[in-house]
Formats: sequence, C-alpha cells, structure tokens
Amino acid sequence: MPQELEDSQWWLDDMVWLDLFNPAFHEDSSKADRAAKLWHRLLAEIESGEEGATRVAWCLENALRLTFPFTDTYRACEILFQVSLGENFPPNLDSIELLTEAMKRTKAALERASRSQSKRRRKRS
Repeated sequence: MPQELEDSQWWLDDMVWLDLFNPAFHEDSSKADRAAKLWHRLLAEIESGEEGATRVAWCLENALRLTFPFTDTYRACEILFQVSLGENFPPNLDSIELLTEAMKRTKAALERASRSQSKRRRKRS
C-alpha cells in the first residue's frame, strides 16, 4: 500500500494525472500518443544535461502560459482589465496599482449590486 503523499507532493499522485488527461485520451487516442512522445522527449532533454533541463523549463513555462486562458483566474484578470479601461480611471498607474484600483472598483460594484438585490427582495416580501 503506497504511503499518503504530503500536500506539497500532490503532483506525484497518478490520480492527478489521470484526472487531467483521461477525458482527452478517451476522446481521442492520438492525443495519448502525442502526449507519450512529448513526455519521452522531455525526459530525454532532462537527461541530456543542463541545457536540456533549461529547454524543458522553457517548455513547461510555455505550457503554463498556454493553459492560463482556460483558467478561472484568466477570466477574473480579463474582467479587471476591462474595468481598468473605464472612464475616470486614474492615469499613469503601474500594473499593480492598476489592478488594485480595478479590484477596489469591482468589489464596490459587487457590494452595491448585492445591497440593491437585497432591497428588491425585501420589497417583494
């Protein structure tokens, strides 16, 4: 019986990988073949030495960048970006200040909407 993995080692669990890839591989077995070739190539690159390991790191960074648009975080960032394009937005803010201001405005708008919705519910009762 395998030992339970610590939370910091969740990525070593086969079930994590199966959960991610099982649907795609069942839908199209050629994706499993392509993935196997990719994993083989990445392993070969790592084993080739420091330069290969660096190329694998670049590959994984690219995979992370390409995965980002499919995440909930991407949608949240897109909303904040759109908020930052609105009228009366302070000019000349750096990226962090821009996002912080967009978050403040979005939070305030959500709170206003929540209060307004609560008032409408009370009036209907």
